[in-house]
Amino acid sequence: MTALRKLEAPTGLRPGDHVCWTFADAADFSAAVLPFLDEGRRRGEQLLLIGSSQPELLRILAPLPGRDDLLASGQLKVQSTAGVYASGGTLLPTEQVAAYRSLVGKALERGRTGLRVAADVTPLARPEPDARRQLHVYEQLADAMMGAVPMTALCLYDASLGAEVLGPVALLHPDQHSGEQEPLAHLSGRSPSLSLHGEVDVTQAGGLFRALVDVAGGTPGEVVLDLSDLRFLDVAGARALARAADVLRGSGVQLRLVRVPRVAARCLGLFGLSGGGTVPA
Repeated sequence: MTALRKLEAPTGLRPGDHVCWTFADAADFSAAVLPFLDEGRRRGEQLLLIGSSQPELLRILAPLPGRDDLLASGQLKVQSTAGVYASGGTLLPTEQVAAYRSLVGKALERGRTGLRVAADVTPLARPEPDARRQLHVYEQLADAMMGAVPMTALCLYDASLGAEVLGPVALLHPDQHSGEQEPLAHLSGRSPSLSLHGEVDVTQAGGLFRALVDVAGGTPGEVVLDLSDLRFLDVAGARALARAADVLRGSGVQLRLVRVPRVAARCLGLFGLSGGGTVPA
């Protein structure tokens, strides 16, 4: 889905929902995971909890109603982040999304109503440029997949990672929870067809630049960015799009803006950017 939402609680979620949830500590992590999984239990979904330590995850799950029966029946599984996401220590985005799609199919075959995953993916947010790029591509592909299969995902990130890391990651989720911070923008779609939703100001500009360059950079040729659902764009946001276009051009990717709203056209024009047709603000 693409409707941008700030979540106050990790419940009221449906298949197709893709959530970026930041947590401050172990108690905060538990407070998000338990109600999220319990909602899935009541809906008859296959449950999967992923984190760095399986014993610690089992301890966190102790208050979950029927935990032992859920584990014994296989409706609830607990796995390590490294075991699920890393192949030879490397995240492989396309293969990982295919693996989740397969898990959804197996869940349906067992009579479950879908797959619900809560995953601490903090270890995947590594500083190396290639690792960062793979994470962003993975989140983009996962977001695109959510609309096609009965899967609900709670992607948990340690808040201590900071805005430079969390900014682009949050932009790749339509459902966001980051303390008191309001979600402003969402970059959706699958390259070479992307859409930008919401508002982009100076607080979002850096994250937009990084996310857009990373997800579009692997698609030689033309990448189309639809701006029709953009409600606000300031000079910093327009500059970020111009910088992204320049960087992408250097790697053989032509970024084309389409359906530019009037509210964004003036700022984009300052940087020589225009779109294929202007839509009302």
